[in-house]
Amino acid sequence: MSICHTKCQICSGEKVNFIKKEGQWDVVECRTCSFVYITPLPDEQFLRHYYQKYLPADEVRITQWQEMMSDIFQRSLDVIENRCNHQKGALLDIGCGYGFFLDAARQRNWQVFGVEPCEHARAYAKSKSIEVGTANLFDRKYNDATFDVITLFYVLEHLPEPLRYLKEVNRILKPGGLLLARVPHTTPLVKVLKILNIQNQLYDVPSHLSDFSPRTIALALEKTGFYDVHTFPGGATLPHSLGERIISYSSGLLADFLYTVSGKRLLLPGVSKTTIARKIRHGNA
Repeated sequence: MSICHTKCQICSGEKVNFIKKEGQWDVVECRTCSFVYITPLPDEQFLRHYYQKYLPADEVRITQWQEMMSDIFQRSLDVIENRCNHQKGALLDIGCGYGFFLDAARQRNWQVFGVEPCEHARAYAKSKSIEVGTANLFDRKYNDATFDVITLFYVLEHLPEPLRYLKEVNRILKPGGLLLARVPHTTPLVKVLKILNIQNQLYDVPSHLSDFSPRTIALALEKTGFYDVHTFPGGATLPHSLGERIISYSSGLLADFLYTVSGKRLLLPGVSKTTIARKIRHGNA
């Protein structure tokens, strides 16, 4: 595997604070914008091979994955439709996995398309008559202003060049089009565990190449031609394991409660969050 050291992908800063080491990678935090990322970054060839085995292939675990994400998908569709005044159009899900979100959107009369790097996940989605393209978004060569909505569920943290992808997302969105992205927010938990001297592999390196906070995802979106950026809890996953399910569900309830009672100002650190934004109508920033 060839490797390369990079500057901060958000602000190009070169000075960082070391957070921890996972395997052969250092997890660092940019001193300028606080973006958290791993160094050195794996190259595209490594990532293409790695993600062929990232998603499970057996039917039982695929069903568990669907159940885990079901509430997130339904709540996200509610948000999308409210923001779109219940007008349906063309929706692209990048990193669509088995196509469960696209299937749910199709049932609500959206015209759906997907992009997915994992071959067996892509084949599964296609078996449900969902149009899914190959791994690389750039290879699809979509026309400008093709989609009304683009979604990325747990995708941005996997991308070696998030700004480059977001610029491409902006290009293929219609003016005023909606982006919805869901990302984990692991760093607050890791920093607490570091103080307590508790070992962990919460960053899941090299699956995750970065960790977005509400501040850094807003900065990334504003740099790539988006406005009206809003981050909110967005629900909780429901893992198959009872212990993990209890933790996820209870933290999701707490996140929703704090967000509501604070007048939509307080976001619980350490839990996944959903962000929505619109493409600037008069062109890219």
